[in-house]
Amino acid sequence: MVFSISAVQVYEKRRRRRESHNAVERRRRDNINDRIQDLFTLLPDTMIDANAKPNKGMILKKSVEYIRQLQHMLQSQSNRLHELESGIPSSMAAAAAAAAAAQPHQQQTSGGLAAMLAGAAGVNSSRPQQHHHQQQQQGGDATMTGNGL
Repeated sequence: MVFSISAVQVYEKRRRRRESHNAVERRRRDNINDRIQDLFTLLPDTMIDANAKPNKGMILKKSVEYIRQLQHMLQSQSNRLHELESGIPSSMAAAAAAAAAAQPHQQQTSGGLAAMLAGAAGVNSSRPQQHHHQQQQQGGDATMTGNGL
């Protein structure tokens, strides 16, 4: 069988294209298989049947189930957080009312609960710093004069 130069060139060109396509397809399959294996490693042991050999279909199915479980848990936790956050103002109001009832001799400012809470937060946060600052000044003075504490 005698081939002309152009027939050999066409044959070689087709062969190179086929090899190139095969290599691209192999990389694509390897990438998919690697990602499926990654999914398998992320599944908790409780979702994996120890008696069955894991296959791609099972791994994908279990991964979807697990993601749905996580989404459901996340939604439940988000709802619970929202419930807790919405309950905080009423809990703070109840606590402030109980504190006011327990100490009737203290006068409340005209600013109401918000002013009382804001004032308490401001006083509590600034007092330790002022006290600490005064201690440092006294300690510094005592050290400089030679008097011990």
